[in-house]
Amino acid sequence: MTSKYGADDSSDDGSGDSAPTPPDFAALDAREALFTSALEQADRVVNTAEAMRLQVMLAGFDAMLIEEQAETGRALRPDDAAVRAFCLHQANVLRISRHAVERRIDDGRTARDKLPTTWAVFLDGLASEEAVRAAAHQTVGLKPDVLAEFDAKAADLVQTVKATVVEKQLGLLRDRLDPDGAIERHEQAATRRWVSARPDSDGMAILEVHSTAIDIAAMYDGIRQAAVDLHGRDGEHRTLGQLMADVATDVVLHGIAVPAPEMGDPAYPMERIGSLKAPHRKAVQATVLLVVPADTATGDGNAPAELAGMGAIDAETARQVVEHSKTWTRVEIDPIDDSILGIDSHDRYIPTGLKKLLHLRSPSCAGDDCGLPAHRADIDHVIRVEHDGRTRHDNLQVLCRKSHQMKDEGYFDVTTLPDGTIRWHNKWGGKRIVRPALTVKARTPVELPDEPPF
Repeated sequence: MTSKYGADDSSDDGSGDSAPTPPDFAALDAREALFTSALEQADRVVNTAEAMRLQVMLAGFDAMLIEEQAETGRALRPDDAAVRAFCLHQANVLRISRHAVERRIDDGRTARDKLPTTWAVFLDGLASEEAVRAAAHQTVGLKPDVLAEFDAKAADLVQTVKATVVEKQLGLLRDRLDPDGAIERHEQAATRRWVSARPDSDGMAILEVHSTAIDIAAMYDGIRQAAVDLHGRDGEHRTLGQLMADVATDVVLHGIAVPAPEMGDPAYPMERIGSLKAPHRKAVQATVLLVVPADTATGDGNAPAELAGMGAIDAETARQVVEHSKTWTRVEIDPIDDSILGIDSHDRYIPTGLKKLLHLRSPSCAGDDCGLPAHRADIDHVIRVEHDGRTRHDNLQVLCRKSHQMKDEGYFDVTTLPDGTIRWHNKWGGKRIVRPALTVKARTPVELPDEPPF
């Protein structure tokens, strides 16, 4: 029998049994070499395109800085509205988030200005953008006199190993080159703690906590220990992963729903290393904005609901939320085109009808695509009140604070249509249309006959 490698894979040793002949690896290696060479060339083309894109992004950003400095007479800071607005313009063109653009520009400027050898490798297509950005991350805090040695090592690593290995090895090199600065870098990094949430598929979402390694390790171990304890109980069928998620959810939601114990109590849960993170924490109730069809809420249908900032959730989960909700608002929707016909504005404990209509029309920020839920965002007058702007739904929009500032400082010209569609034009020629989740339609008066037909 002939194998797929072209060799006869049968032999006869006189015993009547046949044994396979080892494959012809020489033929295999030739084909693999051709494939590997083609893949390497394709990768280099992609790397070169990434380098070209980043160069264009940096060139545009530098030109914007020069232009704005000439107009304002001062150097721009990273948190200036002009910087955020231009990054949002690039984000709309590239169809990515503003934060992703800001990170690319920051890393790109660092690599270009501090790591010239690594940057040259990148421009030649020999390294990926991800690896070069990982190297740029590790330059934070390094003194100029050690950058040359760091750059030489980085230029070698970005060509030969994965981005995760680049970050790890250059982090060790940075600490060796500047051991005294490691403590200061950690202190600065610890000030950049954050929590974020992003939607996932099938009604799921991801909560991220970025904090000190010691705190994360302690939280993870505590959650896991609690889950392991529950896992061994009779009748418990959840997996360890499911239990860990449920324990973390219970700790957060129930923990903030009750007042903190006395600060002098040794068991005070927020105490760590002699300091208190939230010494005067009050009990709060988490708030979510959920749009649920009436037949779903009553169990007559299974149409999905919309959770602000997170996307669709299934009907059964929506009904559980409705069942335990303290406040809800009835809205009449046209069954033909899903436009809003009326809204119940007489509910207790909830905002005015107009504000609720805006939240239904735009469940999250309409400016930055940041996903901030409407109930935590600003209500912006498109035409400002001092310019005779009316407090009507067709002159209002839901914006996060940063988008609100960018628009108010003149970097965006915004117009709205009566149905809630919002058109954004920026000073650099970019255009963006934001469609409402639900349109708004004025109810047409019904003409009644003078005489009743009966």
